[in-house]
Amino acid sequence: MDKFTIHKPVLFMVFNRPEKTARVWEQIRKAKPQKLYISADGARSHLPSDKLKCEQVIEIVSDVDWDCEVKYLKHDKNLGCTLAGKTAFDWVFSQETEMIQLEDDVLPTQSFFWFMQEMLELYKDDERICYICAENYGIKSGDATYFFSQYGGSWGWATWKRVYDKWEYKLSSLEETVNTQTFRKSFPSRFQYDYWKRRFLYWKYIGGNTYDLQTIYLVHKNNMFNIVPNINLVTNIGWDSEASNTISLNEDDKSAIKFGNIESYEIKELIHPTKIQTDKNIDTAWFKYHFQIRSPFEYRVRWLLSPLYRKIFKS
Repeated sequence: MDKFTIHKPVLFMVFNRPEKTARVWEQIRKAKPQKLYISADGARSHLPSDKLKCEQVIEIVSDVDWDCEVKYLKHDKNLGCTLAGKTAFDWVFSQETEMIQLEDDVLPTQSFFWFMQEMLELYKDDERICYICAENYGIKSGDATYFFSQYGGSWGWATWKRVYDKWEYKLSSLEETVNTQTFRKSFPSRFQYDYWKRRFLYWKYIGGNTYDLQTIYLVHKNNMFNIVPNINLVTNIGWDSEASNTISLNEDDKSAIKFGNIESYEIKELIHPTKIQTDKNIDTAWFKYHFQIRSPFEYRVRWLLSPLYRKIFKS
């Protein structure tokens, strides 16, 4: 792959992990994006060590030694993963029509930047396409460089303002959408529909620390597809005690082994699929690998026995 210029805007979201930030920053410096947005969440007031770590992170991302238009959004107080994400997205899309996103624990290959840029340009006017994903830990489809799916990873991605305008932080349309026949049929199976319905309702009424759940809702509500590469373009280096959602104090943790520090690759040739369509078997395989940690029977028993289930779903 020849040398390329990254002219699409890149959002880099950071917090309090200087060592990981430095590793990701080196890859960004190699790619030399011409336009860079850096969003830094603030220190947590109950953890004095955060202040120094956040300052160290700001120092790292202030070292821009290439020709680049850079903007900073620095929070004095800690917003948390979900709100910090939404605030950063609002900020970038108030100024841009497209965006490539990275977090401080997502280590990209150089192909990541090139692939995101190529897909943003190629599918910018295709209303069927929602997000461009970067991770693939084993579920592959076809002989092209990428395929289309209702799923896809959230560790490094890109999208357009036209998509973000449909993104619902609080899932405001959920009640009028979730029980419709069209929404149910957008899932490859009834079990997957039931699984996500409960997660959507839990988020709406109880809350949580996520901004990718809303993307899954967006995809199914609007019958859209994600672009997924057939090789892995990013490595999640955050499966440890510093993480917000993937804390694993035990190096033998099954999820950490399955998803953390997985090898990534460079794209040597870009081959496009011949059709824009999804494969229900591939989507189901992705769902089982990434989300389904118990059997359908175990899930249903847990749901039925849960007081929360009775409160939300039987009221």
